[in-house]
Amino acid sequence: MPDESKKPQGSSSHQRPASSGGEFRDSDTTHVNEIHQRIVAREQEEPEEGFEPPPWWVWAISVLILFVMGFYLGRYGGSWSTVAHEVEQPAVTVGGAVKRSVKGDQVYAAVCQTCHQATGVGIPGQYPPLAGSEWVINDPGTPIRVVLYGFEGSVTVKGTTYNNKMPAFYEKLSEDEIAAVVTHIRSSWGNAAEKVTSGEVETLRAELGVRAPWSASELQTLRTKK
Repeated sequence: MPDESKKPQGSSSHQRPASSGGEFRDSDTTHVNEIHQRIVAREQEEPEEGFEPPPWWVWAISVLILFVMGFYLGRYGGSWSTVAHEVEQPAVTVGGAVKRSVKGDQVYAAVCQTCHQATGVGIPGQYPPLAGSEWVINDPGTPIRVVLYGFEGSVTVKGTTYNNKMPAFYEKLSEDEIAAVVTHIRSSWGNAAEKVTSGEVETLRAELGVRAPWSASELQTLRTKK
């Protein structure tokens, strides 16, 4: 029998033969893995710049801006209904002629409510009230003049002084619309003054022509003359 003690140390019956021809050794596989790892290491990492979460103060400012915008639109945006497009309603008269029937509350909601509010109480320190206002109920000519040509400067209403500007609706509203809205404010929120006709509006428009906004002193002088 062969002497086992004479076998070279470190030899094993399971040792793979040396590579020859198309055979691969363990060292070949290791070499390929090392090359692959070096290639992967050289690949660029995923970019991080520009993908960081925004700082907290950006979110805080965004929320604040949205809140301010919502508050402004809610307070000064007027009515979100379709009343601005429904000011005049068709009414068929005898004989088939169509006449436009104007609703004063809808005209008010479309052009007046933003400043004077749905309740006619105005905005404290900015826009005067129409409810109980002596400038509204004492005579019909004053509110007609104000709606036609606007108003600017200081005015005292119910003991409180306001200083702001109201736009003119001379070219924006018809005689029927002005008569309807003036009648509405003179008969709402506890006001009980007489109705205003489109003929009164037409007369003042023709008499005054085109002019600048009224002041309180001018309107007071006209009221005193009557």
